[in-house]
Order: sequence, then structure tokens, then C-alpha cells
Amino acid sequence: MNPSLSTPGPARGAAYSLRALLLLGALALLGLLGGCASLNVNAYHVDTPKPAPQALVGAHVQLQAAPADAEGPQAEALRTAVLDAMTRAGMVPLLGSPAPYTARYAFRVYVDFEASFPSAWPPPGPPILLPDGAWIYNGYPWWYHGWSWPPPWYERVFEVEIRDAASGALVWRSSAVIGGYDQRIGPVAAQLAAAAFADFPQGSGRRLVRDPQPAR
Repeated sequence: MNPSLSTPGPARGAAYSLRALLLLGALALLGLLGGCASLNVNAYHVDTPKPAPQALVGAHVQLQAAPADAEGPQAEALRTAVLDAMTRAGMVPLLGSPAPYTARYAFRVYVDFEASFPSAWPPPGPPILLPDGAWIYNGYPWWYHGWSWPPPWYERVFEVEIRDAASGALVWRSSAVIGGYDQRIGPVAAQLAAAAFADFPQGSGRRLVRDPQPAR
């Protein structure tokens, strides 16, 4: 006789329930492990409207920084990130020297208010930037004991445009974005620039470029 057929109904039901719970627990653990693995991959949202012309491969390109990126403590690191990315893409970036093409780049960071507060948009008052760099919102009790809104969600962006030096006509452009709670550009500047030039010259369209680096 099959032993399972001789098990009393309630006991058999309890056994099935236990198996179901164990299965659900195993699936949850696999999902958690998969989530942990995904934390070790940075995904950059890249937008390259059209492939680059073949003429840019091996071309000399004068590099120009946006005014906000030309000065300051991070200027050298940001410039190096773009120089390296363009060199790996097969171009010859130049600083100061005239060239047939110019490449103008910009890094920026902004707070995505809707992503930060999806269930309470718009805020009841304007955002206020504190001296320590934190944001508060008029009417939101950030300082209430035991409760506060989550930290702001930042979008860190790199944009580059390459133009014909003689005519000023736009030849190619690309951008890369990564979101997170960290507003610093420095830790991801090189990865942002590399993502924007991914698959150069033929890469185009809106796509995800994944970088197997520890998430930041």
C-alpha cells in the first residue's frame, strides 16, 4: 500500500502545507540572491540617436568642457574620464589644439523629485537645500522622531556632442545616465563616459549598458 494513501487527511494537508512553505522559502531565497547579484552591476541608460559617421573613427577631435566642468577640484578627473573613453572609442582627442571636429561634454546631477516621492507628488512646498547638502521640504516632517521620507534619488548624467569645427553642424551626440542615492559624479565619471561611447561608432538608440562594478 502507498504510505501516503494511509496518511490521515489533516496530517496529509499539514505535510503539503509544509512543503509549500519550504518551496516558497527557497524561491524567496533565490530571488534575494539574484537581487544581491544585481547590486554588483551598474546599469547605465544610454541614448545615442544615430550611429557616428565613419569619418570620426581615427579623427582628431578638440575636447571642450562645459564651463561648470572646466574648473573646480573635479575638472581634471572628469577630463581624464572623457579622454580615456574617446581614445578607447578610436578617436584622437586633443586639448587646445585645432582639429576638424570639436567635442563638448558636460556632467551634471539633479534630484529626481518624482522618483524620490512617488506617492506624494508634488511636494506641498519648495525644496530647501541645507548647508550640509541635505534637502528638506516645506511641510514634510523630516525631523519627526521615528519617521522620515527616504533620501532623495539622484540622476547623474554625462552628455557629449561632436560637431564639425568649420560649420558647427552637429555630427554625433550621446548621453548616459545612472540613478542612485549618491550625488557624487567622481565615482562614476569614467563609467558614464565609457557608457556613452559604448559600441562606437555603430551603437545607437536607447539602451542599457551594464558595467560589472560594485554598485555605488
